[in-house]
Amino acid sequence: MTIILTLAAMFALLLIRVPVAFALGGLGLGMLILGGFSPLMAPQAILSTLDGFILLAVPLFLLMSNTLLRAGVGNDLFAAVSAWVGHWPGGLAVATILSCGVFAAISGSSVATAATIGTVAIPEMINRGYNKRFVYGLLAAGGTLGILIPPSIPMIIYGFVTEESVIALFLAGIGPGIALLVLFIIFSMVYARLGGQEREPK
Repeated sequence: MTIILTLAAMFALLLIRVPVAFALGGLGLGMLILGGFSPLMAPQAILSTLDGFILLAVPLFLLMSNTLLRAGVGNDLFAAVSAWVGHWPGGLAVATILSCGVFAAISGSSVATAATIGTVAIPEMINRGYNKRFVYGLLAAGGTLGILIPPSIPMIIYGFVTEESVIALFLAGIGPGIALLVLFIIFSMVYARLGGQEREPK
């Protein structure tokens, strides 16, 4: 019953255009007060949440992702992969997906993967005649590999919150991540062949 009342109150606040942050914060504070939460316990709750050493990996991965983005590693990575698979059917699309997979395995972030590879791949693919909708969809799909292919920041946070083994989560993500990578590559090659996309020279 409490959950239903809380959800009803939240929707009512959102319907009268109360900002989401204030609606959620106010409801959370109200639940704490009604639940008999002592203000003296607040510092202890905050410190116990931040005490997990596993969470140290999150800012470090974000720092590494931003460092790689600023250093222009995406340019070199995309150029290297393009030289390897560029002559395949849909070579640039395949290179984009492979670059996303490699960068996801380095950064652990979907946003950083899509941003880093996208800055190089999008103009290159559009200049070579690829459909814009396909290009943006390909980058969005390739970015999701950052969630599955370890190390993954969402997996670290999920493991910390649910007290699951982060290593086990990483191992569980390898298979689906590689499977998605292969399926994206196959789709890119089929799309390029059906669309009459010219191959790049070796």
